[in-house]
Amino acid sequence: MVLKNNKLNLLISIVCAIVLWAYITTVVNPETQRTISGVPVELSNIEALNYRGYTVNESMTYLVDVTVTGARSEVYRLTAADFRATADMTGYRRGTASVPVNIVMPPNTELVQIRPEIIEVEVVNLITVNKPVILEFIDEFPRGVEPGAIIIMPEEMEVSGVAEVVDSIDYIRAPVPEGILTEEIKTFRVDVIAVNKAGEPVYNAGLSQPSVEVTAALYTVKMVPLSIQTVGEPNENAEITDLFIPSFITIRGAAADLEDIDEIEGRPLDLSSITYTEEFPIEPFLHLPEGIELAEASKDLSIRIEVQGIAKKEFTFTADMIEVRDLAATLSGHVKTGSVTVIVLAPQDVLNGLYQNHIKLFVDASGYQRIGNTIELEVEAECSIEVRSITVEPAKVQVTINRN
Repeated sequence: MVLKNNKLNLLISIVCAIVLWAYITTVVNPETQRTISGVPVELSNIEALNYRGYTVNESMTYLVDVTVTGARSEVYRLTAADFRATADMTGYRRGTASVPVNIVMPPNTELVQIRPEIIEVEVVNLITVNKPVILEFIDEFPRGVEPGAIIIMPEEMEVSGVAEVVDSIDYIRAPVPEGILTEEIKTFRVDVIAVNKAGEPVYNAGLSQPSVEVTAALYTVKMVPLSIQTVGEPNENAEITDLFIPSFITIRGAAADLEDIDEIEGRPLDLSSITYTEEFPIEPFLHLPEGIELAEASKDLSIRIEVQGIAKKEFTFTADMIEVRDLAATLSGHVKTGSVTVIVLAPQDVLNGLYQNHIKLFVDASGYQRIGNTIELEVEAECSIEVRSITVEPAKVQVTINRN
């Protein structure tokens, strides 16, 4: 009798378990439909566009809403991060592309709907330009020491992307980690990132490589006298009003190499080719010993030459305006040449205040005593205002000597 009761209890337990399972699956955890909003869409195979000279406007973001069905307990745990939505960009051309969205579903769920099923992607021309690579040292170096022997490979890097993004990139930053530099020259790799003029990272652009090779060492810094001589004279159309050549420069190198360097002699500065105000970087004028470099403190040093432009002004002098000087008291001279032209070169502000009465023309007739003779004498000029030069054309005139 007990055995029959046990069998009955077991049967009742099984029936209860089945009923309980059915209740849970159909009532407590029913099949449910739910929409998950804001699932980000990843654009895939952009490389295929790049190969054909196109890219996408990556400043745009694409989101879809995904409606799914599944057990209530499964569906209500889902977030946008549980889905992978992609849009394959293979084969599209410049313009607005209508691209279907594909969804990878989480386990135990079924897709009901994607909204929108198609996204509009802007396909644009791919722009590629070169941007300089600039090292940035994280270390704070002690006084009298700085990085030297620096070589960056490559010094420029290709940047590709949408024109608006590429144009915003100022340079490629290569931050050198702390503690990596020593007195010994060594080579290492540095990861790079594109940045704008404010130094902020620009992410929506492709770099031709993720890192650069850097060679560098810690160099000692030394200040020494600088000697640069000037040669030649400015041409007639220029007047140098100020000339600045640095007296000292700061150099860097291995400490042992700097010991015997007491002065740096530069190549001469030729003034004959200077026609206007100019500023020259100091580095091309230097003859630095092997292994010695210009230090950062002198990188911006320059030779400055201020030139005042020379202008021209002309006056016509008739024969009676040319004085014959140094004849005997009983003699007089008469200029027979009709007129001469006087050409004056001077800065424009000087010429603005220069008039004909500031200039006196004369010939020196000393030593000529024979009456009635016509002689040829050179015309000389005196000016009461300082000018660059005075030229008389023709340079000589015909003069007749007469008795008073």
